[in-house]
Amino acid sequence: MAELLDFTAQFTDLVPSRPLEHFGDSDLTFGGRIFPALKIHEDGGESGCGGKLWIAGELLCEYLLENSDDNGILSKQMNLLGRDKPFVNILELGSGTGLVGLCAGSLARANGGNAKVHITDIDQLVRLMEGNVELNGLASVVSAEKLWWGEPLKYEFGPDAISNKTDLVLAADCVYLETAFPLLEKTLLDLTKGETPPVVLMSYRKRRKADRIFFKAIRKNFKVVPITSFDRCDDFLKQRTHLFQLIRVQK
Repeated sequence: MAELLDFTAQFTDLVPSRPLEHFGDSDLTFGGRIFPALKIHEDGGESGCGGKLWIAGELLCEYLLENSDDNGILSKQMNLLGRDKPFVNILELGSGTGLVGLCAGSLARANGGNAKVHITDIDQLVRLMEGNVELNGLASVVSAEKLWWGEPLKYEFGPDAISNKTDLVLAADCVYLETAFPLLEKTLLDLTKGETPPVVLMSYRKRRKADRIFFKAIRKNFKVVPITSFDRCDDFLKQRTHLFQLIRVQK
């Protein structure tokens, strides 16, 4: 464990640098399904590769929007996801700009539910996420917080929380850095301990052969179930972008 934490402390140095590109603000309606439009500020890489929008985040937003209604987030997919009640405590990993969590927060606000969304990433991205929460007036629903993969979870995120236990985990484009694979896997394992683990949805764009290392490793503890039941699935598949449910295997 000590070796793992030492490695985690060096995680920032593992994130590949990229040229700064100040993209500014985007207004996103996803075909008119979000009103008012989501406003997302991108810093173009100033705070790391998470500071811009990525296609896997777009996919996960499309899935949330298509399958949610006044009954709650993903209410149309309860049977498929093995869920019998609305999601009320949602955690996004590797949120970057916060796009996916903000989409979930916008849905929660629109349907009048009591869902709470936690968008999380490394320290350097918290300020960017906080800014986007404010930009969309979602502070009552969405909170931006630090979460380093591989480190012990905050009590309220973990499986031992008595109330407001995490029941939905979202992860978009988190499989991108081979040296971080063990840390992401550990966090997913920590989140899904116990008899009633949260539903885990992961969207992912296939870029390199090395990515198979991650999916091979997690198959020891998770069933990786492809989800194709949404309108633009074929469009995303043509761009090598996939959606999976990760189901913890009980041993």
